[in-house]
Amino acid sequence: MAYLSWHDRYLLGHPALDAQHRKLFELVSHFDDVVQMDMPEELGRILDDLLLCAIEHFRYEEELMEQARHPGRLEHRRMHQELIQQLKEMTARMKEGGYLSMKSFVRFLVDWLTNHIMREDVELRPYFGTKLE
Repeated sequence: MAYLSWHDRYLLGHPALDAQHRKLFELVSHFDDVVQMDMPEELGRILDDLLLCAIEHFRYEEELMEQARHPGRLEHRRMHQELIQQLKEMTARMKEGGYLSMKSFVRFLVDWLTNHIMREDVELRPYFGTKLE
């Protein structure tokens, strides 16, 4: 899938966080592939996996932020909570058969993932003692 692909610009330099981000990219990419192939029976399963992965990732990231005493950790946690709530609501709407444009949903997931990493998570680099060359 060409719509979303991993690039080194998303690296934070923290191996565990980078691996979790890559996993999220894979799930969103797989979701888009399934939408393109018109396989609705797979969509719910993939979204459940994505939601679980995002919750675990956010929990881990928030623990690191707490340990590092990141000054924006409460605001960052609030953003995580909002993203999870949006994902839950969209997933529930899709599973209940309510109208939800799959293209819009994919766009939401891609924007959510890339923008959160590039705008918010990159600010964490100095607090985790990571350096990218």
